[in-house]
Amino acid sequence: MLSNYFKIGFRNIIKNPLQSAINVLGLALGIACVFLISVYTEHELTYDQYYPDYQNLYRITWNSDNPQTRTPHPMAQAMVSDFPEVESAVSLSPYWAAGLTRRIFSVRNLEKNIRFDERNALMVDTTFFDVFQLPIVRGDGKKALKSVNGILLSERIAKKYFGDEDPIGKHLAINADTVLAEVMAVFKDVPEKSHFHFDILGSYFREKSRDPGNAYYSWADFGHFNYLRLKPGADPKALEKKLMPWVRKYLTATDEEYREAIANGEGFRVQRVTDIHLKSNLRWELESNGNVGYVYIMAAAALLTLLIACINFMNLMTAKSAERAKEIGVRKTLGAFRRQLSLQFLSEAVLVAMLAVGLAVLFVEASLPIYNSITGQSYELRYLQSLPLLIGVGLLTGIFAGAYPSLVLSAIRPHSILKGKYIGSSQGTTLRNVLLVVQFSISMILITGMAVIFDQLNYIRDKNLGFKKEEVLVVAVKDRSVRSRMEDLKTELLRMDGVRSVSASSNLPGSQFNQNTISLVENPENDIDVSEVFVDYSFASTLDIELVDGRFFAVEDRNSSNVGFVINETAARQLNSGTILGKEIQWFLYEDREPLKGRVIGVVKDFHFQSLHEPVRPLLLALSPSYNHLVIKMDPSNFDAKLTQIKGIYGKFDNSFEFEFSFLDDQLNYQYAAEERTGIIFATFASLAIVIACFGLFAMAMLVFNQRVKEISIRKVLGASASGLIFLLLNNFTKLILIAIQIATPVAWWMMDQWLDNFTYKVGIHPVIFVGSGIILLIISWVTLSYFTLKTARINPAQTLKTE
Repeated sequence: MLSNYFKIGFRNIIKNPLQSAINVLGLALGIACVFLISVYTEHELTYDQYYPDYQNLYRITWNSDNPQTRTPHPMAQAMVSDFPEVESAVSLSPYWAAGLTRRIFSVRNLEKNIRFDERNALMVDTTFFDVFQLPIVRGDGKKALKSVNGILLSERIAKKYFGDEDPIGKHLAINADTVLAEVMAVFKDVPEKSHFHFDILGSYFREKSRDPGNAYYSWADFGHFNYLRLKPGADPKALEKKLMPWVRKYLTATDEEYREAIANGEGFRVQRVTDIHLKSNLRWELESNGNVGYVYIMAAAALLTLLIACINFMNLMTAKSAERAKEIGVRKTLGAFRRQLSLQFLSEAVLVAMLAVGLAVLFVEASLPIYNSITGQSYELRYLQSLPLLIGVGLLTGIFAGAYPSLVLSAIRPHSILKGKYIGSSQGTTLRNVLLVVQFSISMILITGMAVIFDQLNYIRDKNLGFKKEEVLVVAVKDRSVRSRMEDLKTELLRMDGVRSVSASSNLPGSQFNQNTISLVENPENDIDVSEVFVDYSFASTLDIELVDGRFFAVEDRNSSNVGFVINETAARQLNSGTILGKEIQWFLYEDREPLKGRVIGVVKDFHFQSLHEPVRPLLLALSPSYNHLVIKMDPSNFDAKLTQIKGIYGKFDNSFEFEFSFLDDQLNYQYAAEERTGIIFATFASLAIVIACFGLFAMAMLVFNQRVKEISIRKVLGASASGLIFLLLNNFTKLILIAIQIATPVAWWMMDQWLDNFTYKVGIHPVIFVGSGIILLIISWVTLSYFTLKTARINPAQTLKTE
């Protein structure tokens, strides 16, 4: 029986080619969107699931006004000793350079004379592989982590330095170390879907043996990342509640300080590792994370696109009821039951949906390279694995889109049909109008969403950040010896034509900044957390940072015994001092030393040294040779020649590391890469949804025109003008669009307001956006209807009424 239904379905598809093409094409585009987004969402939602029993992996974080990922180094092993529910734990840390930027290593294979710069190196406890059970492919991982000079390499890095040779027992020179590091194990490459990546592992033993008394490894320093593997069935929330009372025996603080911290919501948190990628954007994340909100936005856009296609199908099927009425009447007269007719029409809908699935696969294959270039990923549709998804989407789409039309068509009574009295149901017309309003409402929301997203992105790009970001070249300073010769390097660079200014700093706007506490010596109770950056005396002039009070650092300050600090307006305001200039500040830079004291010599205007997601926080600038970046303001003309010259000059001072450069504005724009990608993908799917809606509107207009052609001819005979007839046809659709605009406006406003809450600095949602979006929707709809309005104006009553 089903095969017979499908045969009838094929005949109807061939019999109505335009309607069938609109249905199949619309559903195919909608399903293609769902496929593309399903690949994206599956990728985003399955981070950190490659470890055995990944559900039991957790990270310890610190919650405060400015929550962070870093906690004390001894905490991991202390928790194993004191909490039976903790099966194992590990503390780890990247190797830090000044300002807590990632340290870059020059790694050399002396035998082969191979050298590369490496960033992804970690110090770890000996328990690392108890927590992160990454397969060891060669050597002994635990033994390597108990060795002072042993290191572990990823498969990729091992091949990079040793080719197909067995690397175990081989040695690598790291930076200027006289003691070579021995390769003692090789581990499987960390999968791409991990919230942090590493290629080189070294033991804390190595660093502690060099500086055993360093406070960095004490309870006083919140500078490490602590991970736990809990025993199956352990309650992480119950463990979390125990942490603050427990940690008191290790951290020195008064009862009042602990009570105040807990009352303010401060304290340690236990965070599931699988939640980190999408639900964690704390300070000092090991790598940039995703945003679960953007996953929801993309999924909603794809589902709304498919919903519009399904509405098209429903409308066209029910609108054709009058044309199929005789077929239904004959079948019922010959004994067909309503259930059989419903199943027939449902089978037709599923058939159309499955054809759409096939076409959608072609669309996905054609668009996947472009999609990958936008997202920066390498997604692929694995057909054998995706076959259940393909079939499931086709069946669900067909059943959802065909359920109502099959009920409507099967309910038609045969006696009214065979007497020629069936003209369609008024309830059906009402429902079609409701569905059209839903379509237009979704289209209005999508157009408004596009407008607000791109308005915010333009605002981010164009906002005055308080410094000059254009025409600024940044060179990574990797060799520490360059710092002592920085003035000579700057002098040589300034001799170049087109180089306007040169400076150096530990951090740059757009990167993460280390934080410590400062207070006025005269008012130590009012201490504040400040982000800190080490700069040279030309930093403010190079980036055009405005000074609002006092002065910036000068050349003579380098050799002065008087320590001076420059702070921003926010820091000056929070220190609550009427006149801040000349006041003495104590800076708690090192946990195991006395605070560094100095006087405020200047106040700079607040500038955005972090992304616009964050408010401007207190900032302290100190004169120091701890530089990681060389900052060059230059004329961009003839750039390639200038870059070659800069590279040559820099090579005289550092020939141990690769020359690496970037542009400051590119670094800043990278902070908003996720928003840029979301905007492009959202705009693409929104445009497709609107195109699909136009397909449906075109088909509905065609059916309405065909049903009203005699009425229009009679009106023309009775003297109706072409403009009046055009208005008659447009009037009903325009009313529906205006209703849709009214419904969609508050919904769109609420949705965009929620999205903008991700930004501290954002555009307002102005009424002009909704007015403009409504006008665009009207214009798109009128253009879609223009073919039939023009056809109406040229209709010949003699032809249409000659058989009456």
